[in-house]
Amino acid sequence: MKNIILLVTCFALLCSCATTKPSGKITQQDLNMFKKTFEGTLLSKKFEPFSREESVMGIPFWTKPITANYLQLTVMDKNGKVRKFYDYSEEENRKAELEQYNNELLTGDIVIIDMGFIDEGNLEELFDSVSKK
Repeated sequence: MKNIILLVTCFALLCSCATTKPSGKITQQDLNMFKKTFEGTLLSKKFEPFSREESVMGIPFWTKPITANYLQLTVMDKNGKVRKFYDYSEEENRKAELEQYNNELLTGDIVIIDMGFIDEGNLEELFDSVSKK
């Protein structure tokens, strides 16, 4: 009798586990665990605004100006490893962010470079955001 009760209890437990769905919700905090960062001293920065003319609908004399910003940061970590990070954007919001980074960051600042979820380990790599420590 004990074995039958134990068997029924185990069966009920397994059925409830099989029908219960996992929550499946991934929070931003979960994702932040996997973000790659590089912390160090800002050695130099290079900011270049770009402007070019692009033809509209292939008509030779009808052009519109396209502007973009390029920012390159050279950072050295506490072990002496030097890496360069850059971003180039034609989007208005991102151009404003890059300009703000250029205006607020000074040589010698301790910065944390957010590279997103991939750190390729290259000497020059694309960055997502920058913050002062």
